Order: sequence, then C-alpha cells, then structure tokens
Amino acid sequence: MQLIKYNPFHEIQKLERDLDKVWNGDWSGMSSLTETAAMDMYEENGNLVAEVNLPNFDKSEIRVTTKDGALDISAEHKEKKEEKGKRRYFLRESSNQYFRRVMLPEGAKTEDINASFKDGMLKISMPMAEKEQPKAIDVK
Repeated sequence: MQLIKYNPFHEIQKLERDLDKVWNGDWSGMSSLTETAAMDMYEENGNLVAEVNLPNFDKSEIRVTTKDGALDISAEHKEKKEEKGKRRYFLRESSNQYFRRVMLPEGAKTEDINASFKDGMLKISMPMAEKEQPKAIDVK
C-alpha cells in the first residue's frame, strides 16, 4: 500500500477563497467543502485505467503529468462575461479549478501513458508490467 501526500490546509484554503468572494460580493463559482470530481481507477486487460468526470472543462484546459510515481491531473476554466457599451463597475468573472494527485501502483508503465477526453470524461490508460510468476526450482 502506498501513502498519498495529504495537505491538511486544502479545505481551509478553499474556505478562505470562498469567504473572499463573499466579502467582494461575488457569489458565482462558489465551491462547497465536499466538491470534488468523481474519479475511478481500476485495472483492466493488463492496463491501469483512471476515469475522471470533468464537466464544464475543455480538452485544452486539462493537464496530465506523471512524476515520482504519482499521476497529477489538473484543470482550470476561466469565464468572463463582458458586454460592450456598458460602463463597468464590476465584471462578472468565474473560475473553476481541479487538481488531484494519485500515487500509482508499482508496475505502472508511465512512459506509455494515453489520455483521451470525450463528453466531460477524461480517460487515462497505461500498461502494467506483468507480475512475476513464481518459478519452481528442482531440488537435486
């Protein structure tokens, strides 16, 4: 079993961002304390597969990287609603971010990783090294 690095301040930082929005009068894009994208990771036909539900993101806004035995998935979507011909005092702007780091099991071949994105679902696949089979030794 591998350990996953936990940031105990993650939820506090999210709460701080939400409070800043409240103080500034912007209620759009508020996150909940339990908000996270659904993710499923499983092994199928010798491949490790991760599926992440990322609605409201575009393929160009998603980044997948691997480093030190971990899979990092990040996405950022920014939206600005600006109408021409109006004198602005406040511009409606929203931002949505996602980040997840998952420790990969031993044997995941990250050099052959593939990722696809369709209908809000990110699918990442990489082959797993074949498990070493026990070898019988003849005793003489």
